[in-house]
Amino acid sequence: MSNSWQREIKAIVRKEIASEIRTKSGLATVGLFSLASVVAVAFSAFNITLGGSLASGLLWVTLLFSAAVALPRAFVTEEEQGTGDLLRLIARPEAVFWGKALYNLLLMLATAVVLSVLFFTLVGKGIDIPWLYAVCLIGSCASLAGTVTLCGALVAQASGRGALAGAIAIPLLLPLVALGVAGMRVALGEGVLKGGEEAAVGLVCYGVATLAIGPALFAAVWKS
Repeated sequence: MSNSWQREIKAIVRKEIASEIRTKSGLATVGLFSLASVVAVAFSAFNITLGGSLASGLLWVTLLFSAAVALPRAFVTEEEQGTGDLLRLIARPEAVFWGKALYNLLLMLATAVVLSVLFFTLVGKGIDIPWLYAVCLIGSCASLAGTVTLCGALVAQASGRGALAGAIAIPLLLPLVALGVAGMRVALGEGVLKGGEEAAVGLVCYGVATLAIGPALFAAVWKS
């Protein structure tokens, strides 16, 4: 990657971080939703021993909806604030997508770590295979960041864009949910290790694919 590309991508990431520090809209949205979800799960599972399948499903639902609520705003906010045209002048569309996707990935990783700590602390569930859980979590965050960022970018200029981004992301997220739950349930003590490893590889490949294809699709839409 050339220095000019790196400079543009870094500039977009720094802009997103600075904007988040100033407004705190994304962190507040994700934080409040995640905390409420985890506390609700903890209350519902009070005095109940959660199996690996149920625990992985509950955790993944929280991750999924946190991503769907917060990540599309990376592009939606640009149109709401009227800064989308400025970005078109100063940066290439591929660099814009990569910068925003990397920022969303950082946000998802931070959210996933905090959610995991809260979830396992409150429900009293342990992780049987930590390395597999870590791979599944990283792959899930990369896949969510790439998929939801792309969907948010595609509908940024449409009316009702917030709800529309979540709607068009559903077909792309369904196989991701299946892989995520399959991998995490093994990491939490249920299922066969080989199946968990295959699901983890699938999550990582899904994330790489969405982050690789996303810039080209976004560039085609952004230039039209």
